[in-house]
Amino acid sequence: MEYRYNVSCSETTTQNWTQSAIDCFEIGCRCSICNLNRIYFKNSNFKCKMKEAVIELVRKYGVPEGV
Repeated sequence: MEYRYNVSCSETTTQNWTQSAIDCFEIGCRCSICNLNRIYFKNSNFKCKMKEAVIELVRKYGVPEGV
């Protein structure tokens, strides 16, 4: 899939707003202050893809309700 912001993420991660995606959205997708990024990706070769998923969720569904 090609996306407007050169973003690629799987269909399953962008089917609906999860609590993790909402949390990411609320902190402005800033990995430097994210607990999940610190716990799972700090000492890893992998990069968190939540920002890409949040961009796609906003594109598809708009901002999450109640935010």
